[in-house]
Amino acid sequence: MAGSIQVVRRRTVPVAKICVQKAPAEWAAKANHAFLQTRGPLFTASMRFPKSKIGPHRGLAAVLLLLLTPGCSYEALGPIDQHFSTFAARPPEKNRIFVCSAYGCRTQTAFKFTQEDLAKLRVMMAEPNRRAGAADERQRIGHTLAWMERRVGDTVGTSADRPGDDLAGAGDPTQMDCVDVATNLTSYLLVLQTNGFIKHHAIASVYVKEDIRKGFSGWTHYAAIIVENQTKQKYAVDGWKLASGEEPEIVEVEHWYIDNKDIAVKTTL
Repeated sequence: MAGSIQVVRRRTVPVAKICVQKAPAEWAAKANHAFLQTRGPLFTASMRFPKSKIGPHRGLAAVLLLLLTPGCSYEALGPIDQHFSTFAARPPEKNRIFVCSAYGCRTQTAFKFTQEDLAKLRVMMAEPNRRAGAADERQRIGHTLAWMERRVGDTVGTSADRPGDDLAGAGDPTQMDCVDVATNLTSYLLVLQTNGFIKHHAIASVYVKEDIRKGFSGWTHYAAIIVENQTKQKYAVDGWKLASGEEPEIVEVEHWYIDNKDIAVKTTL
């Protein structure tokens, strides 16, 4: 039985120098700000030295110190709902989700998991034995998310998504950037949690990491997050560098997005 879909398209707005339609100034400014934040500080911050009461040399020293420090890592501000609000995305409504695409959730397509889908998910997430723990559950989560991505993508069109980002993908409802992928994975995880299919983990707010020392390759990157109940260890769930429908990476947030291979090559759970 096919899931029901409903496409909700937001008006195309100017993004950097790629603009095809005009939108009301206030709405466009808010949408652009949220989208450009996903591209990292190289797009959103003007180059200026910090102010210093001691003199310009101290300001320059502060800049040099910033460039020598490790890449920053931090959670999105506030609870999960605030991440959805930032990108004007709709959070799941029980078994109904709103699939983000076109980069920065500029296109959202409603999809509802059917009872047959839920029965399939229940079987996939069932513990094989009483000794199965959190690590086993992370493996099942990875398998299940891949199935959900294929199930949804084949219906709404995002199965055609190309790994990573490219200029041709912005505004294309079949393509997803890291914001779209992280938001969608969070939605899938919330469906699993709502139905009681996840026992050893909780779903947390989307995680953000960047390293401005790397330039464009270190721009701001987003990932869904699960937290192991017993140890409180946070794991990034990231499929951005992988083809749509492939099993996402699940890796400790401390080791996630250190370099490209961390999200492009399978990592031990």
